[in-house]
Amino acid sequence: MSWKQKLLVVLCLLVLVLPVAAQDTLIGLSSSDDLGEFMVGPDGMTLYMFTRDPLGETVCYDQCAENWPPLTVESADQVTAAEGIPGEFSTVERTDGTLQVAYNGMPLYYWARDEAPGDTTGQGVGSVWWVVPPATVYAFAHGDTASVLVGPDGMTLYMFTNDEDGVSNCYDQCAANWPPLTVESADAIVPGVNLWGELGTTERTDGTLQVTYNGMPLYYWKDDAALGDMTGEGVGDVWYTVPAETVAVSSSDELGDFLVANNGKTLYMFTNDEPGVSSCYDQCAENWPPLIVAAETKLGSGPGAEGTLGTTERTDGSLQVTYNDMPLYFWKDDAAPGDTTGQGVGDVWYVVAP
Repeated sequence: MSWKQKLLVVLCLLVLVLPVAAQDTLIGLSSSDDLGEFMVGPDGMTLYMFTRDPLGETVCYDQCAENWPPLTVESADQVTAAEGIPGEFSTVERTDGTLQVAYNGMPLYYWARDEAPGDTTGQGVGSVWWVVPPATVYAFAHGDTASVLVGPDGMTLYMFTNDEDGVSNCYDQCAANWPPLTVESADAIVPGVNLWGELGTTERTDGTLQVTYNGMPLYYWKDDAALGDMTGEGVGDVWYTVPAETVAVSSSDELGDFLVANNGKTLYMFTNDEPGVSSCYDQCAENWPPLIVAAETKLGSGPGAEGTLGTTERTDGSLQVTYNDMPLYFWKDDAAPGDTTGQGVGDVWYVVAP
């Protein structure tokens, strides 16, 4: 056999072997400058989560599943993940009997309009579809549950009202009951893509670094046994779940500081509204969708948003968020976080100063 024939054989073997190697890990990681690291399937295509899914269940079928094909396997034994991804992978059974892969109870999907590995065009679609990072802390809101912070394993995080800003007062037996969320270094902290607010660290007396959120040290609760448990809520009237920010502050050179929702989209006020009362319905509400929350949602605001958050009941019974009594809205033509194309529309719609 000539050297050319030998080389051809080697190249053929590589073609046969390389695709198999690419399938060794079902879940991998990719990254972008805008989003940081996020999870991908065995073909390198971006994976997404759907915030309307209840924990450990999928409600995406029919046309939804055509647009957002689920990542499925024949058996749970096929679910493997790249090193460096914390948390738990599992499967949920769909109505047709197939097994969909889930991460910390969140079913995983592709987006039909992503054309190549690295595409993330499904990010933020409908404010309910998000890429899935291997985050240290992320906002957990599935189905009608309130949005609260959870750790990298998906377990609920808590704050201790006896703590001081950036200082933990929970040690000894307290820390045995309420284990702190720690990291090896501040550089190891990865925020969830839809999480506003500032993540940081505080040094504990043993030298470990505890994660903080807007200065609040974060803890687990020893009696939470499964994903979705929030049994530490209200313990001793000093321990509480941590709401993800309902509104935060963004800025631009042209407009200065203004409010955004936790999906990064700009919020607006309607000058024809009265305090605590929305007058935007029908076609108006299609153009200017109200910021709606579930009844049990805790409202939270980020640094710089010093006004008062509340809700007002709309005619359909839903609760619209208010800021200093003014109802808050999105604008249908804002396509991405940072867009402010609704500013000044009709001389009655304006961004909301914090």
